[in-house]
Amino acid sequence: MDRLARSAGWAALVVGLAFAMHNLNGAWIEPRYLGFASYADYASLDKLMAASQALPWLLSGLGHVASGFAMVILALAVHVAFRHSCPAAALIALAAGLLSATGFFLTGLSHVIGRQTLLLLADANPALREVAYMSATVVRIWVNGLAQVCLGWFALQLSYCGLATGALPKAFCRFGYLSAAAGLVMAVAYIPVYLYTVLIWALWLAVILIRRPLTVGDSHGPR
Repeated sequence: MDRLARSAGWAALVVGLAFAMHNLNGAWIEPRYLGFASYADYASLDKLMAASQALPWLLSGLGHVASGFAMVILALAVHVAFRHSCPAAALIALAAGLLSATGFFLTGLSHVIGRQTLLLLADANPALREVAYMSATVVRIWVNGLAQVCLGWFALQLSYCGLATGALPKAFCRFGYLSAAAGLVMAVAYIPVYLYTVLIWALWLAVILIRRPLTVGDSHGPR
């Protein structure tokens, strides 16, 4: 269990670095080099087909896969740390974290091995190329939504546990509620502010947990 607790901070760092790559893509690479000047451009199949073969999107996909592994570790570590002090919230955090991990895995795999399959299918069936890319894009949006909404749910439960026990700084927990809201809103509307909030949230969590890993029954009173 001690090893799991120590690993949680590094897992949060992996999520933070992955979102750094996602932000680099969204804010710099995609508009400048991949032709996505506006959100409407993400509906252009020609641009999506070109981007799916670009290295930055492959790296983003690998980041999603890595985030899947990291979320499993975070979910387990949070459940172990708070299962006695906040049993219901810790169990919900475990479920939300594992669901988020599933979404990250599916999104990442669609970018990596799915990308290879998509290219093979499109080359072998040129008449159905647009249908193949359209189908892959729609599915990717669904599973990425699962990852983000459930990550928001996980952040919500972690913030609750952190405030209830005093195991995490109040400022971090309050920001966690904001990041959670940004993720949860993705269930009803595409407002990609979560790209920025999760980046800060994950890196902040990494600093906290690397400096002082959570332990079973962690509680230090309000701070």
